[in-house]
Amino acid sequence: MPTKDLNSSPEHTAAPKRRRAPKGEMRRAALLDAATEVFARDGYLAASMRDVAEIAGITTVGLLHHFPNKTALLQAFLERRSKRVVERLADMVNQPTLDGYLRFLRMAMAMSVEDEQECRASVMLNTESLPQGHPAWQWYTDSFKATHQHAQAHLASLVAQGEIREGIAVKALVQEIFSVMDGLQIQWLKGPKEVKVMAVFDHYLQRLERDLRPVSG
Repeated sequence: MPTKDLNSSPEHTAAPKRRRAPKGEMRRAALLDAATEVFARDGYLAASMRDVAEIAGITTVGLLHHFPNKTALLQAFLERRSKRVVERLADMVNQPTLDGYLRFLRMAMAMSVEDEQECRASVMLNTESLPQGHPAWQWYTDSFKATHQHAQAHLASLVAQGEIREGIAVKALVQEIFSVMDGLQIQWLKGPKEVKVMAVFDHYLQRLERDLRPVSG
């Protein structure tokens, strides 16, 4: 008679991995939408978990079931926004031409002002996180370094390929580009009806292209 395999007994059977149900995902998304509204209005420090729960239509206890504290809610907001950006821009990040990079910048700018409330929340949190003790300080610091380093490397490769003229100060150029993009978001939030973000940014990209394009002949 064969010996029973102890590893196949109920006590040793591996428990199936738990997956968040679609309904749970929808609830989580709704809570993050509510958090976006509160962060856009109050920033992080003045934000109230009670306000988030009220906007989402659940109790504070129900909110804490998904996000045990305000810091967890903040982290989830930052991760969701970052994931959305990465997923939508992934196919354009490494296009090895100046035209491709300019299209990438235009799409990134358009995405930044696609949702006024999310844009406002992001700007509020970014500014508020300047002190090192803020819970989002490390996230924004790491994001700043990563985006600048990646942009510098990409532009340097375009110079090496002859897509951008030689002599460009790549680090200063990256700082200029991101400063224009960040500044335009703030100007737009101050006057969304007066500031035509994409029209202004298109003019900037046209000037940038003329400056970066190698002189032919």
